[in-house]
Amino acid sequence: MASDADVGLAFAIEDACLAIRRHLPPSPHSQETFTWALAQLIRQALATDGGDPAFQAIVLQARDATVHEHVQLRRRRAADQRAVRTATDAIAHPGKLRRMPTGEAREALARLHARAAAGSWAALAQAVERALAQDLSEQPELRAPLNAMLSSPALARLQRGDELLRLDAVQRYQALCERRGPLAGSHAAAAEGRMSAREGERAEQAAAEAFGKMAELLNRQHEGTAAYRVVRSLRTPRGFPGAANKAKEEWDAALLRSEPGAAAELVLLAEIKASPSAAAADFPRLLRGLRRLAHASADAVYAFASVDGEARILGASLRELEPAGHSLPEHVIYCCSAAAEPPPQVLSAASKAVLLAEPASLAFAEQIARGESPPHAALAPVWNELQHAPRLRAALHQYETAVKARAAMLHPDDLLAAVERSLGQS
Repeated sequence: MASDADVGLAFAIEDACLAIRRHLPPSPHSQETFTWALAQLIRQALATDGGDPAFQAIVLQARDATVHEHVQLRRRRAADQRAVRTATDAIAHPGKLRRMPTGEAREALARLHARAAAGSWAALAQAVERALAQDLSEQPELRAPLNAMLSSPALARLQRGDELLRLDAVQRYQALCERRGPLAGSHAAAAEGRMSAREGERAEQAAAEAFGKMAELLNRQHEGTAAYRVVRSLRTPRGFPGAANKAKEEWDAALLRSEPGAAAELVLLAEIKASPSAAAADFPRLLRGLRRLAHASADAVYAFASVDGEARILGASLRELEPAGHSLPEHVIYCCSAAAEPPPQVLSAASKAVLLAEPASLAFAEQIARGESPPHAALAPVWNELQHAPRLRAALHQYETAVKARAAMLHPDDLLAAVERSLGQS
């Protein structure tokens, strides 16, 4: 059940949408409702019990310099690890050590390699120092790379990162990150990714089977005239007219019709989703992709690469993909084989996350975390930005987008059944 804050935000956002469409300013009451509801949402997100760990982690990062430093170092950590291990392998790889005479130098380099492999960065730095303190007269060429390792900014950052992990604030941040979901690069995140991939593969297989049966039915019905075929994973050709501008460039499935020796016409275009809720997040990018395809020259023929071979599509049929405002053309659908979900929420999780991440929202949250009681009117900048800023456009149109994405969604079996009924009546 939606909270009062969710409902208040949703109604205020919808009022802003209506006012924009009518070229009128939103009512002052809507602004008051929005800022009050957003303040409530921020307080709910900060609550110890039942709050939003993702938002709490962002606020903690903004408040604590050591947490901010930890986040910055973590972003570079994988690259730093590769750099240090590559430098270590250059002088201490087991293959190189086998060719060295036994002695202190070989043992010291073996320790280096073991420390680097284990990710023991402080111990690695100590091992480098000990190696430099030894007599390297028989291997003078080692001194320069050892000195370079010891002064490496990457090794220094890795050691600093390990030091920060022992701080209470950073440990609180880590705990919040773990509560919001598996950490990137973890075994849990990898398992979650594999599960999502399997769900996506099942959805694609179900849709491909339905499209294949549709093509067979249509070819039997129209035997000797136009031929229908299915192509999957079409990719917009390089140099296609119009700006890419984060538009969709790969299309999951299409049903094409062509006369012998002629370019094909696009009859049906489908985007395949593992769950209905995934369509709303994809919808703006889909619209941008369709608008770009509609830039095609009517008389031109465009060669789309696909997993089913090249598809030569007539530009006139691509021009018919032009969306009417924020609505999809009738022959563009979402396809999903998952069980039906309840109607979309009045305020999506993605929209809440975007509103909470606004600078004014974070500043408001920091004041609350310090024990202050800021007025909800301090959130007016978020309301003003919502009406104009491109980064908040998806939040502004979030409910309309969710409804339209659901309206364009079909189960593969329902799609096939509709085609069978249509052919049976003709």
